[in-house]
Amino acid sequence: MDGFGELMSIFSRPRPNGSVAEQITCKQIQTWLNKHGILYHLHEFHLYPFFFELIGLWLILSRSALSIAVWFHWGWVTLPIAIIGLLGGTIDVAFRKPLISFLGARLGKNILIEFNPPDVRCEVVLSAHYDSKTEPLDHRERMFLLKNIRLGIVLTLLLGFIGPLDRWWLLGSSNYKELIYWIGVFLTIPMLFLAWGLGLNFSTGRLLKPSQGAVDDGAACAILLSLSERLSGGDPPLNHTKVTVALFTGEEVNMQGSHAYVRSRHWPLTTAAINLEVMAQDGDYIFWEEDGDVFRRLSTTREVNEALCEAVAAITTSVAHPAGPILSDGSAFLFAGLPTGILGTYDSVLKDKGFHRPTDNLDRVNMKRLSEGVDILTRFLVNYDKN
Repeated sequence: MDGFGELMSIFSRPRPNGSVAEQITCKQIQTWLNKHGILYHLHEFHLYPFFFELIGLWLILSRSALSIAVWFHWGWVTLPIAIIGLLGGTIDVAFRKPLISFLGARLGKNILIEFNPPDVRCEVVLSAHYDSKTEPLDHRERMFLLKNIRLGIVLTLLLGFIGPLDRWWLLGSSNYKELIYWIGVFLTIPMLFLAWGLGLNFSTGRLLKPSQGAVDDGAACAILLSLSERLSGGDPPLNHTKVTVALFTGEEVNMQGSHAYVRSRHWPLTTAAINLEVMAQDGDYIFWEEDGDVFRRLSTTREVNEALCEAVAAITTSVAHPAGPILSDGSAFLFAGLPTGILGTYDSVLKDKGFHRPTDNLDRVNMKRLSEGVDILTRFLVNYDKN
């Protein structure tokens, strides 16, 4: 328990991307690993820490400009405003190219710990993220806005064509033009609601009282570091399975760290990935059935989920329940075609609510469940190595 107390003192403080606190947390993890004689290496990548702040401001400014263009009859100008507004943001989120999120770029550091058995035939990657995030809406509340992003895209395109139609001489009758104009004005209302809702949620988090990130995803990091200490001592003895423990940064800014890591590697071995999210709460164990981003989601792997459920049942005599969808580092492995499962827990009262805000604090972590999480992963690794 003392060991977990030391670890959770590292992972129960705000550590948003691009902050001094995030860099200190990275150094503290390395200090802990050095203290325990655990070898590791850093994977560096280009991190864009103000990703969501810039996306949020872009949504507000570009959609407001489009609405003004419609209201004041700017004609053909509405179409390029709409197209440019869609490109900025969509390219950043869907294609992970920093078209508008490039400001404040720096080197991000993933921490990788590898354990190689005598006869390597397969690999398991166990991951969690050590960065944190604060925003006005938690996961459940913001889902309504995220689910309607496609509607926002459609509305933006429609409004882009309102201006040309308003000026199109072939329509002839001014009555038609007036009707089109008022349809456009009406459509700006839901578009602005979505744009300002997401924009303010994305861009104002750093101005609020911060989340400690103790559950999302500090507890998972503590579990993986404790497991690494166990593995470094040869427990459990694995004959064929290489284990890579990956502590990612950049998860809270569109999973940048995990996607950069997966792109940087070749995968010659049979590989399974287990991503941990919101571990060590006092409710049920859960596994997410889908993971991805706001544009694309994939199903997690049935065989991996079944193996995780078996490990949970063997250690806790309880049943892990399906949940989802989620946006997590597991998506990086799924998009690369690797079998992937995502394991987590619910809070008995808050369930899956209260993250990215001050309610994610150390009081929410059930310390006994940290060692339980280590035992579950150990059981999974032993079974995977045998089979």
